[in-house]
Amino acid sequence: MKKLLLILPLVFLFCFTFGCQKQAEEAEPVVDVEADITAIKEMLNQYAVASNAGDIDLWISLWADDGVLMPQSAPAVIGKEQIREAMKLLFDQWTLDVATTSIEDAKVYGDLGLTHYKFTLDMTPKAGGETIHVVRDGKALTLYERQSDGSWKIVYDCFNSNVPPTSEKE
Repeated sequence: MKKLLLILPLVFLFCFTFGCQKQAEEAEPVVDVEADITAIKEMLNQYAVASNAGDIDLWISLWADDGVLMPQSAPAVIGKEQIREAMKLLFDQWTLDVATTSIEDAKVYGDLGLTHYKFTLDMTPKAGGETIHVVRDGKALTLYERQSDGSWKIVYDCFNSNVPPTSEKE
């Protein structure tokens, strides 16, 4: 009986220790950084697809409600609806040709991700006219935030050109 009284507390301690450890392991989310990097690279692809299709609804769906657009030579635009308003004229009057020429870096830090990439941007007036090579050699830094549903949204988008725009044909 004495042996049983000594062994029983050890059995409970053993079960409690491993039971709690298993609960702690189950509570920790599994992080797949490579899958997250793939997801934010796909967001970058969708950014270009939506721009080139002239689909402002798809393009704005990539943004967080409190997103910040920071274009070159213009003030920052804060908030998804303000970004839509600022970009509507561009989407309405121009055919865009955005191309990501290289992704220099893509990283994820918990619920934040970033892409540093190079791009080009040409714009042609929908009413007709010459194509403008707005950004022949551009660079951008885009920050993303994981949403409560696990998706990623753009929270900051900052971009500029290394050379001035021109309307000359190449």
